Amino acid sequence: METLTFRRKDMADLMLSLSGHLEKSPLAILQDTWRIQHESDLEQGKSMSAFLSTTLPPLMEKMIKSNIKPAFSLSDIATLGTQVEFTQFSVTSIQNWVKRDFKELIGLPEDGKKYSLQQVALFFIIEDLRSSLDYESIRQLFHILFRSASSSCDEQTISPLAFYSVYAELYEVLDARYRNFAGNSQDFISKWDQMLDEAAHEYAVSHCPHANAKEQEMLKNAIHVAIISVHSSSFNSLARRYVNGMVFLHNFK
Repeated sequence: METLTFRRKDMADLMLSLSGHLEKSPLAILQDTWRIQHESDLEQGKSMSAFLSTTLPPLMEKMIKSNIKPAFSLSDIATLGTQVEFTQFSVTSIQNWVKRDFKELIGLPEDGKKYSLQQVALFFIIEDLRSSLDYESIRQLFHILFRSASSSCDEQTISPLAFYSVYAELYEVLDARYRNFAGNSQDFISKWDQMLDEAAHEYAVSHCPHANAKEQEMLKNAIHVAIISVHSSSFNSLARRYVNGMVFLHNFK
């Protein structure tokens, strides 16, 4: 059985759909995500066998059958998080975040014992950033970007879900952009960093056109950090897979 894996952009779109900010339904997004991963099966007319071999958590089965309320328990958040590529979510970790590490920033559950989509986005951003930043640095970045989970939209330069969506989208287009980017340096890191800085600036301006220059610069830098962190997560995940493969295949008979 295989697990349905989401790119960050897919997960951001799913959350935007659940929040009513995307015309496409949650079911349609799940279908598109599954379709991309099973193109060869669909071409061979094996759609049902491919679907039956895919493991879906109960939360996503609810999304398939009906519209679900956009509020999530910590268990739900961990379930969603583990579906995103390169992540290492656990209920224990996010319990520590709400009880201690990011208590003031995440805030109390907004619907009984369940968290809003904006709060879920905060969990996902923390998971991405912790691959390259310590918790104190993440707290400082959150204070600058979001102030607190209870801050109104007018008080925030950008909402947590919008920020997650912006860098998730940019992450997917960077590879194609790099191939066509001239830059001022042939050094891979310098060239990539220059391209990322320019792309982050474009996204900051286009997604927050009413923000002032200082706020757009702050948002550009935050996007820059988030993209680097996601790339760090991807390389860390690849290193773990190689080590696991070496251990598994050592003395394999």
